[in-house]
Order: sequence, then C-alpha cells, then structure tokens
Amino acid sequence: MMLRFLAFAIALFSAGTAFAQTAGVPPEELNNTRRLAGDSINVCFDVTSLGRPFDEDVARAIGDALFLEVNVIDGFGGFPLNGDGFMDELTLAMNNTCDVFMGVSVSANSPFSEAFALTRPYASIPFVFVASDPAYQSLGDIPKDRPLGTAMASMGEMNYITWAQQQPDGQSWVRYPYADPDKMATRVLDGTIAGMIVWQPAFSRVLAERSDADALRIIDPSPLPEAFVRVGALVSSRNGFLRSQMDQAIDALVADGTIAALLEKYGYEGKAGE
Repeated sequence: MMLRFLAFAIALFSAGTAFAQTAGVPPEELNNTRRLAGDSINVCFDVTSLGRPFDEDVARAIGDALFLEVNVIDGFGGFPLNGDGFMDELTLAMNNTCDVFMGVSVSANSPFSEAFALTRPYASIPFVFVASDPAYQSLGDIPKDRPLGTAMASMGEMNYITWAQQQPDGQSWVRYPYADPDKMATRVLDGTIAGMIVWQPAFSRVLAERSDADALRIIDPSPLPEAFVRVGALVSSRNGFLRSQMDQAIDALVADGTIAALLEKYGYEGKAGE
C-alpha cells in the first residue's frame, strides 16, 4: 500500500505576481492573477520528452500521495539544441498554466532562474552503451579503429569527450555525434558505427518502434565512467509549500518502492530518488 500523508486541507496557489520577465516575453502575455488550485494540480510536460510516460506516472503517484487530482497538460517542446525559446516558453507556462513542470534535469549547474525551484530528484536514469555485434561484451572489447555514435549535446556525449581527452593518443574511439537516436541505431545495425551512447529512454523508444531492433543490446560501458540524468520537477520559487509537499511525497514514494517499480515497468536501469 503506497504510503500516503495524513492530509489537512491543501490550498495551492500560483505565484502572486508574474515571474521575472525574460527578454522574449511581452508583459501582456503574462497572467498576473492568482490561480487557486484547491484539490487539483496542473502538471506540465515537454511534449518531446523521451521520458514523458515515466514522468507522468510519477506525477500521478505524487498526486495520489498528496490526495490531489493531477491535471495533465502537454506544455511545449521541440526546441533547437541551443535551447532557443525554451526559457521564454517555460516562463509563460509556469506563470499562466502550470503548477509543476515534470522531467527536468536536477543538477548543481541548473540553468533556471530564481523564479523557479527544483524538487529533489525522483530518479537517476543512465546513459547506456548499445551494440549489435555479439562479439562485444563491453565497450573495451571494441577495436579503437571502429567509430562510435553519441547523442549530440547530451550528458553522455560530454562524459565521453571528457574521458577521451584524458587518454593517450590512439587509446580512444572516433566519435560521430547524432541528433536522431533512430538514425544512430540504424548505423549501429548496418555496421557504420560499432555502438552508441544514448539515454536509456531514447533507446527504449527505439526498441518499441523498430521491428529490427532485437539485435541491439546494452553492454558494459567500461572503461567509461557512469553518466546519468537526475530527474526531478520544477515549481514556482514562490510556492515553497508545494515544493516541500512534493519533496515529502517523493521521499515516501522512494521509501515504499513505488519509484523503483515504475523504473522497472519502463525497463530503466536507474536508481530511485538519487
């Protein structure tokens, strides 16, 4: 039985005034009224997020723990790799519509302004190394003259670059960056690259959508160090009560095994609450 909190009447309010305006947001687009949520909460998602189904399940579990109805709102997404437009859209969404934005990276170098506060992470989900050749049991088995693929501009790619820069000449692999995980998987299957470094939700989507993906498998990434995304949620920094309640709910869901069960449901080799 999922641990629930002993609840008292919860009235959740949005920020009393608009978030600090970003350069691209006209003031007339910001709704400065106060939104009373009562016994429900508006939860938003990036429409392009690869981890969206998992994040939505976590959001509903948090809602159950807090005796709140979760109103799912798709939000926005589809931005270029440099993130142009993201902060403007996020400001609009969090000011006008959303109480919570799920599925954000929780890290010490967060790009978010003081208008936003991060919850504690509810999961850490890894980057994995995927190959198709049965001769390879780990990345270290792959000859150095065979190229690898990496997910462009990802933490997994940066982890590989950092490691490769520390190796002697000739002791690292040539790296081909890919913006599309599906295209990268095709190149693994046709032998153009020996394997790929990809976030596990992206790999899970490839497995679900391709009939020829059975040959792809996760192998030991050593000698690379582990790389993972710590995933949490974003709330208004003015709604400290909601942020506190969400952190307590996440603690409970980690403790009773709910998050771990959801990770297992989606086949993610992640860790709950880290």
